[in-house]
Amino acid sequence: MITMGIFRAITLTGADNIELNERSRIIKVNILACVTGVMAFFFGTLFYIISGKLSIFLGTLVEGSACFYVIYLNKQRKYDISAFYLQMIHNAATLYFGCILANVVEASLLAIFLIGTSLLIVKDKLFRTTCIVVALITLVLLEVNRFSGIIPPYDFNPLTHVVIHYSAIMVIVSLNILIIMFYVKHNDALLKAQQQHAENLEQQVQNRTGELEKANHYKSIFLRETNHEIRVPLNAIHSISQLLLMDAERNNDTAYIKHAEHLCAASHQALDVINNVLELSRIEAGKLHEVHNEAFAIRDLLENIVGTGQYIAKTKGVRIVLDYNRRQLPSHLVSDKIKLTQIINNLLFNAVKFTANNSTVTLSANVENDQCRISVRDQGAGISSEKIAPIFDPFITEWNSFSGGTGLGLHIAQHLATLLGGMISVESVVGIGTIFSFNFPLQACAMPVQTALEETRADESLYAGVKVMIIEDDDMSRIYLTKYLSRLGCEVASSGTGMESLELLQHFIPDIILADRHLPDMDAEEILTYVRSAALLQRVPVIVISGDVFEEDKVATLEAGATAYLIKPIDFKLLNITLSKYLNSPALL
Repeated sequence: MITMGIFRAITLTGADNIELNERSRIIKVNILACVTGVMAFFFGTLFYIISGKLSIFLGTLVEGSACFYVIYLNKQRKYDISAFYLQMIHNAATLYFGCILANVVEASLLAIFLIGTSLLIVKDKLFRTTCIVVALITLVLLEVNRFSGIIPPYDFNPLTHVVIHYSAIMVIVSLNILIIMFYVKHNDALLKAQQQHAENLEQQVQNRTGELEKANHYKSIFLRETNHEIRVPLNAIHSISQLLLMDAERNNDTAYIKHAEHLCAASHQALDVINNVLELSRIEAGKLHEVHNEAFAIRDLLENIVGTGQYIAKTKGVRIVLDYNRRQLPSHLVSDKIKLTQIINNLLFNAVKFTANNSTVTLSANVENDQCRISVRDQGAGISSEKIAPIFDPFITEWNSFSGGTGLGLHIAQHLATLLGGMISVESVVGIGTIFSFNFPLQACAMPVQTALEETRADESLYAGVKVMIIEDDDMSRIYLTKYLSRLGCEVASSGTGMESLELLQHFIPDIILADRHLPDMDAEEILTYVRSAALLQRVPVIVISGDVFEEDKVATLEAGATAYLIKPIDFKLLNITLSKYLNSPALL
């Protein structure tokens, strides 16, 4: 009883005489700080006793002391700083212990905890976005160190290895359960409040409905802004990884090729999580997607998906095989290409995640009874019959050392499959593998369509003399995009604001313009208005690059006069194809 009283007093520190929601958030911060601090002191001492590694004890001593300082900050009513400081402690501890204990624990399993706590306890928008970005960077740095060995991990004897390994798993699972319990409690509280309000008078119900709509509107705004803020640094990471991979391949440096491929794969995985969270938010908001049917080359689409997926698959030695019958599968189909691509990508990444290391994943396509059937087969552990039924529910996922995952991919794929008039089925044999199949109505295209430009390697001098103007306010994105285009032989001019770009266009007439959609002083629409009204610039292609992923943003930009719309982070292969299309030059890579 005395211990519980002390714990309660600690968790209520700084939470008196304030608004209820803020009080709840402060209590969560205190609980997390207290639990983390106690765990750090206990397990740090235990690990030091059995291993004799003083650096482990000192690290946990610093971590535990810092956690209890968070409670002191709350007592001083510095609530936003304390929540932000706690997140930085968690990230620093994850990076430190993830490096020195890499042989016994998978620190990336804390991804849910790091990102979940950022969304739950950090109130300030700038702090929250910073915490999420730092968490992603921490996970990327752990992966880089794991494969590069910059900070070598400790080696332990077998008994110590087992004790630390399972103790660390217990700590990680406990922290993840704690944050999930917070979310469940928060959701239960919201549900209870909604039920209570439903019993009130009609006017009260209308007022509550208005508040919920307002909250959903703010959530949508937050998701948009957070999505944009995350994609900006992710764009720089993705650009750097692509340039590193190009350098390694050019120098035939096999060691760095592997490291660069891992970095590319990590950025692809982070992007996959962001896209799925955004997609789920639209489903929850009741925004049913419109289906935009178009004719496209299905074989080219499948080959491009396999090529991109192979980046991720290489990190665990997995080979992706594409299998289809050319006499059965039409060369072109009519469907919503974007949604079909997202369905296949989610199924394929799910297969790569759960297949065995150094195995094969097969993507196949065939036609049966006026239905097109696209299947993805893995060679993983399989799924038991009782787990198949809820597999398409959101946040349902199995533990996996390759990628923790959010449990959203299959849920979103099933939703999109329904929009296309089809369905996804599952066949699995435990110990052999799983097959996910997507069946949808076959609508072959009788009219020939223009196929995607093929990627060819050519002399970079073919781009010599091509003038490209980059309008981008993020310094890193502008620098690395300039480096890439310069390698192609382009003459590049760049600016960081709208006014600078308009002044530059007075004496620099480019062959093509790459413009960010949002600049500090104006949007891309204003630049497009200027370009389309200037006699010497009217025919210059303008490719708008943006972190805004929603269809309405793309449509509005194209209607304003943009030639093409690319989403950050920029894939240099796609950029190459787009440049080639509008400059009538061969694509280079």
